[in-house]
Amino acid sequence: WGCCPYPKAVCCDDGEHCCPQGYTCDVSAGTCNRGNTQSELTELSVGSVKCDDGSSCPTGTTCCKLSSGDWGCCPYPKAVCCDDGEHCCPQGYTCDLSAGTCDRGNTQSELTELSVGS
Repeated sequence: WGCCPYPKAVCCDDGEHCCPQGYTCDVSAGTCNRGNTQSELTELSVGSVKCDDGSSCPTGTTCCKLSSGDWGCCPYPKAVCCDDGEHCCPQGYTCDLSAGTCDRGNTQSELTELSVGS
């Protein structure tokens, strides 16, 4: 068994990836799809990453400081933590908080909410 950082996640048929609730896995394309929205598949993890305050997040995720000052988990490795302390984007993307998207060139996906670390 592996851990997926999303609540009520969709486990992909390959047994190695997951997607947020409401998305479908496209393992061959490496994406999670919902309508016209795409994001990268998230790898299942075993183990944990230590955050600066001693809390932890699952392996393959990134610790991001929450607006409360605590630490949260972003489901992407080497993620970009957005300035609002509530969202993150995959590596290589930028946060567009006003549009609610993660942007990279002409590619957009929804911002991902941070979860609280353990």
